[in-house]
Amino acid sequence: MKLFLTLCLTLLAGSLGLARGVTVPPALPGRPASDLYAVTVNGQAVGTEKFRTKFDLGTLPDWFTKETYTGVQQELHFADFSGEGPMEVVLTLSEQVTKAVVHPLSRGIKPSIEGNRVSFSLAGPDKVYVVINDLPPLCVFANPPEGPPPAATAPGVRFFAAGVHRPGLMTLKSNETVYLAPGALVYGGLRAEPGARNLKVVGRGVLDGGFEIEDMVKLEDCHGVEFNGITIRNGMGWTNTLVNCTDVTYRDVKIISFGPSGDGIDPLGSSRVLIDRCFFRCTDDCIAIKSPGPEQVVHDVRITNNTMVGFACSDAVTIGFETNGPEISNVRVQNCDVVLARGGSRVDGHSAFSIICDGPAVIHDIRFEDIRVEEALKAFELTITDGTKYEVNPPGHIRGVFLKNIVWAAHCPILLKGFDQDHRVEQVVFENCTMAGRRLTGPADAKFEINAFAQGIEFR
Repeated sequence: MKLFLTLCLTLLAGSLGLARGVTVPPALPGRPASDLYAVTVNGQAVGTEKFRTKFDLGTLPDWFTKETYTGVQQELHFADFSGEGPMEVVLTLSEQVTKAVVHPLSRGIKPSIEGNRVSFSLAGPDKVYVVINDLPPLCVFANPPEGPPPAATAPGVRFFAAGVHRPGLMTLKSNETVYLAPGALVYGGLRAEPGARNLKVVGRGVLDGGFEIEDMVKLEDCHGVEFNGITIRNGMGWTNTLVNCTDVTYRDVKIISFGPSGDGIDPLGSSRVLIDRCFFRCTDDCIAIKSPGPEQVVHDVRITNNTMVGFACSDAVTIGFETNGPEISNVRVQNCDVVLARGGSRVDGHSAFSIICDGPAVIHDIRFEDIRVEEALKAFELTITDGTKYEVNPPGHIRGVFLKNIVWAAHCPILLKGFDQDHRVEQVVFENCTMAGRRLTGPADAKFEINAFAQGIEFR
């Protein structure tokens, strides 16, 4: 009898998409299924989406279409589910597999290849980027299990159940929660009343700009904001813009951009911002910290445990270009993986991470620690410009930048360039950093470009 009950419970769990700790959301309505990848996790079939852009390339800016990676239609595939504990992922393709790589490489995942099948294990919730043969990549999003959702009829709750919704731009008031259920596809964007407090955007659904909304999420002067678990994608400009906001958290959010100026998250004059366990695949900077206004101060920004694919025209993390406020300080980037950072820029190409001071700000107390860089056009850059790359401003200052336990997989340049004797790059420390397997003990160990106005460079 006990065996019979166990079998019945197992079958019931499978029918509910709960097989062996895995919860599979309903397929996104109207979205095409992948024609490349069939995915199972712990023996449970996971619906997999094919996403291919449909830009009229003739209407996009020349700088965008001339880029090697954005001058053609882009394609990604997605498998999205929730689970905990060990998860066995099996991919079945329509062609023989000759090579398969699971990024980030730091996970140490060695996929098994057998004919047209690829299999690998995830120790727990994770977000990985799988490249097989020369096919478009597959994003595997193994989300943590979701807690109890808010009641659909509770005051202050905008509840989007599984299915398609077209609310357009939504303006939030204080103490509102937007909940996107698994399988919800919400075509729209978010705004908030200036000064709004205690805002939440949570769930496992998708907020999609439909390639129409310029700023997918734009919040101004908001305080106490939480984004958790959702996917935000397909805007035509910056994906998340935070203007003069405080106490903002992004956790386990997946951010996908395809269009021009497709930044992931841009804190502008914002402070006490935490970006944790997120995944970025962006055509422009994944995270860009800025102070465009002359009175905007930025401090206490934490960027931790993220995976970043800077597909084109992209740093993984940058401070700048717009640095017109008096100060940007106390920024920490820690335990992140940079899969890609490449493409052209106004300083001759993008870096894995950088500070481009193009205004009068004093940028100081910046720390990069425990970062793995797989592929980048430039490894790292500190540059003070003449202040005219975007607007007309006086130059600024960079000092007190600390790098520890940084691993660059391949040789690429490191640039340290002040502007003049009164606007210098100062006090830069490299501790236990390696490039192409070689410990950096001095400028001769890598492709350093250091001008006369970069001083106090130290290697430990």
